[in-house]
Amino acid sequence: MPSKSDDFQQFLDQNQYSSNSILRYEKIFGRGFVSTGGLETTEEIVAMLSLKPGLKVLDVGCGIGGSGFYMVKYVFFTGAQEVGSGFVGMNFNVQVLGVDVSTNMIQIGKQRAIEFKDDKVEFVVQDVTSAEYEPESFDVIYSRDTILHIEDKKSLFANFLKWLKPGGELLISDYCKGPQELSDVMKAYIAKRQYHLLSPEEYGKLLEEVGFSDVKAKDNTARFIEILKAERERFDKEKSTFLKDFSPEDFEYLVEDWDTKIDRCGRGDQKWGLFHAKKSV
Repeated sequence: MPSKSDDFQQFLDQNQYSSNSILRYEKIFGRGFVSTGGLETTEEIVAMLSLKPGLKVLDVGCGIGGSGFYMVKYVFFTGAQEVGSGFVGMNFNVQVLGVDVSTNMIQIGKQRAIEFKDDKVEFVVQDVTSAEYEPESFDVIYSRDTILHIEDKKSLFANFLKWLKPGGELLISDYCKGPQELSDVMKAYIAKRQYHLLSPEEYGKLLEEVGFSDVKAKDNTARFIEILKAERERFDKEKSTFLKDFSPEDFEYLVEDWDTKIDRCGRGDQKWGLFHAKKSV
């Protein structure tokens, strides 16, 4: 009998994270990325970490590996370049374990690792809510726009704390909700995607409750809107290029998706949170 985790994996792989959907996102965000802002936001967010060679990083909801590749070595991911042509030298040279419940994400991530000649990012299909790692296994736990899928965040955060080494860092970006009563449109969106959203304030308090120290919870929605609008402006400019690989229906889907995200954020329904915390020494 399929488990709840198996059902969820199937839901993602057949809907939001079908292979075609992943490649559509990558076309927007840049080679290797499926998260808001692609390389640009990855540079901004990773700069909050104290990375150095040899550290072990757990990338939760790693997608197709963009953040992990960036943390290992700087690869200039732009859709206009040939695959793997942007290598300009070592970056942080850490060791990354990328886990994702989506088999499609992991399969494409492994392909990108071969293209980028990167052997320091390991990809594993794993539901992190049932994962078992030894205590104090990682120096950094990192997650981009993924934990929105997980209902029991408190148990997950407690595991993060257990898995981190003393002095280790946690860095998360995630979709959040506004503090007010949500609109019917937002409620329908959450139900369709099977998301479980907290406000940025609730998110930060939960991290403190499980024992993280020096918790910084930021409502980063203004930056999110700025990025969405910039990406949206590129859609029309790059439409002909997009349509070489995807259908007109794919293009219209993305246009509508971005427009509604901008609208939800403008109404205060949707927020984008950025969270940094440490495990006490």
